[in-house]
Amino acid sequence: MAKNIVVNCALPYANGPLHIGHIAGAYLSGDIFNRYQRMIGNKVLFISGSDEYGTPIAIQAEKEKIPPEKIVEKYHREHEDTMKSLDINFDYFGRTTDPEHSIFVEDFFRDLEKKGFLERRSMVSAYCPNEKRFLPDRYVQGTCPRCGFENARGDQCDECGRTNDPKDLINPRCSICGSPAEFRETDHIFFLAGKLESQIKEWLEEKKEWRENVRLFSLNMIQNGLLDRAITRDMDWGVPAPMEGMEGKRIYVWFEALLGYLSFAKKYSKEQGDEKLWKEMYSEGNTYYFLGKDNIFFHAILLPAMHMASGKYPLPMRVNANEYLRFNGQKFSKSRGIGYSVDDILKIVDKDSLRYYLSSILPESSDSDFTLKDMKDRVNSELNGKYGNLLNRVISFTENKNIVPEYGQGNTLEEEILRYLQSFIDQYRESMDRLEFRKALSLWLEAVKEVNSFINMSKPWDMVKNGDERVSVNMWYSLKAIEYLTVSLYPFVPSGAERAWNSIHGSSIPEEPFEHLKENCKFAIKNTGPIFRKIEIEEDEENELNLVVGKIVMAENHPNADTLLHLKVDLGSKIIDLVAGIRKYYPLDSLEGKNIIVVENLKHSKIRGIESQGMLLAAQDSNGAHLLTSDERQGTPVSIGKYSYRGEGKVTIDDLKKYDLKVDSEGLYPTAVIGRERLYLMAGGKKVYVDARVDPRSQIR
Repeated sequence: MAKNIVVNCALPYANGPLHIGHIAGAYLSGDIFNRYQRMIGNKVLFISGSDEYGTPIAIQAEKEKIPPEKIVEKYHREHEDTMKSLDINFDYFGRTTDPEHSIFVEDFFRDLEKKGFLERRSMVSAYCPNEKRFLPDRYVQGTCPRCGFENARGDQCDECGRTNDPKDLINPRCSICGSPAEFRETDHIFFLAGKLESQIKEWLEEKKEWRENVRLFSLNMIQNGLLDRAITRDMDWGVPAPMEGMEGKRIYVWFEALLGYLSFAKKYSKEQGDEKLWKEMYSEGNTYYFLGKDNIFFHAILLPAMHMASGKYPLPMRVNANEYLRFNGQKFSKSRGIGYSVDDILKIVDKDSLRYYLSSILPESSDSDFTLKDMKDRVNSELNGKYGNLLNRVISFTENKNIVPEYGQGNTLEEEILRYLQSFIDQYRESMDRLEFRKALSLWLEAVKEVNSFINMSKPWDMVKNGDERVSVNMWYSLKAIEYLTVSLYPFVPSGAERAWNSIHGSSIPEEPFEHLKENCKFAIKNTGPIFRKIEIEEDEENELNLVVGKIVMAENHPNADTLLHLKVDLGSKIIDLVAGIRKYYPLDSLEGKNIIVVENLKHSKIRGIESQGMLLAAQDSNGAHLLTSDERQGTPVSIGKYSYRGEGKVTIDDLKKYDLKVDSEGLYPTAVIGRERLYLMAGGKKVYVDARVDPRSQIR
């Protein structure tokens, strides 16, 4: 019997382009599951949208000095286009700035207030005396007290995924100006989640079918109690708190945005002319949420608590969180400029290749690494090499030899391959039902190899040569085998699978293709040429220098050397010690807070008793040493032209010399040589520069 299924994907912040870490984290898995559920005959509502309020948007607006409305409008449209470019087709992709969303949130807020789950309290909040305002959690940065990540935010640590309270951070600072944060008293509205602690624990303990990374992580987070949470903030951008005396407060984005799934479904139903549709879809309680692991708390604890308090909506059936996709060992991050945006990668490869590769490395149970070389090898060997060539072999052979495939009694080999494929589909569907998409695709690849072996053992070319009329039956079994492979590929690579199906049937994949597999159908061969493209990626020159923007947080004279300084430098993810010979060029009080460019992976060396864990870069001319700098935040990677860091391990001073680092002919912008090209050093899409004009072509050391 068909079911109603609601598939929700986490709402991306509308403050920058989506990168492929986002896609692998939430949206591809959600789309795979959405397509599979429709294939087995279920009715699906597939929902997501742009998270347009909250601190990230406000920060971006301040950075670009434009109204937040302009930022969210730009990136909402861009996110819609990005999803479509990857065949991720939501039924509704909403916006949290939609007035109907605000009305829904305010009604939900008032309902919880009536039911005794909201309370006004005085609390201590971060305050920046320099900016003269209270700081929302995300405006506060410091060292995570649990994992030691030195660029954790006040709301959450991106490294360990745990939620934070700004006052728990070590050395908390304002993310706008870098000043130390103070803590002052202010009034806020609290959601009394603690009332629901035992219910949440009992509910989580029952979720045996959930991935351990979600269930155990959530239980561990509340093992010492479920705390009440402030759900308002002192800021101008957001849904106003509808409570007397709380004018100027906005509802916390991680309370408000979680209601977007419901408000968007309601809006979609209205636009479809069936205002009851969303309630009917939710009524069966088959609700699935797809997200990255940094969103587990909000979807596995806070959202269920909100729904328990309301009593109006079903709790999640499944919260499915992927781990991180990493790029050169670092988490993809649009804020730190690490990895590829979707638009950038689609200039290199087509959407079928990208979807296939990401599906094959989905970080379902542990972090995965993305590399262009691995993508090229897998796509060319597996999708194009094994499946694409198999399809082309069978179609070309059938067409060139004028064979009309006909169903008939199969021989032992033919019946065996059909039984194998029927068993494969059973295992494949079990994996898909358990949301083990990577395993399902692995089963598919094994099935492709089996079908290739079947054709090699059948030797239809010998049948034609010997005038064996059974070749038409044999080719029917070969095409039937391709049907099985094409149907099971469809959730992962829908456009490619559609082209493949069209090449053997002259039509689109049917709505319930697993039922079609049971039929003894006819085939209509339509040779359209190769279904998939071979990836041709030129091998880039290797950039083995891990150059990073760092901020000097401490400067002192070296205790054992008259010409040296000892610096502590914040690289975003960690603070390192550097020993630098710039003592006679820079007064100590001019260095703290200054951005510099650091060779992070230079081999460590002990210099007069202090270990130097890298090297700063400075241009040397007749007037002395001049530091390389950037306006980008600490932790921003520095590329050499288009070449980002792709190396491994440490480099030496001799390795550094190979890049012939010099200032350009203007005496202002640093350059380096890779291969035969002399290119500018770039951070965040902008040229790195020297903090004073120097002699043209001065050496950088």
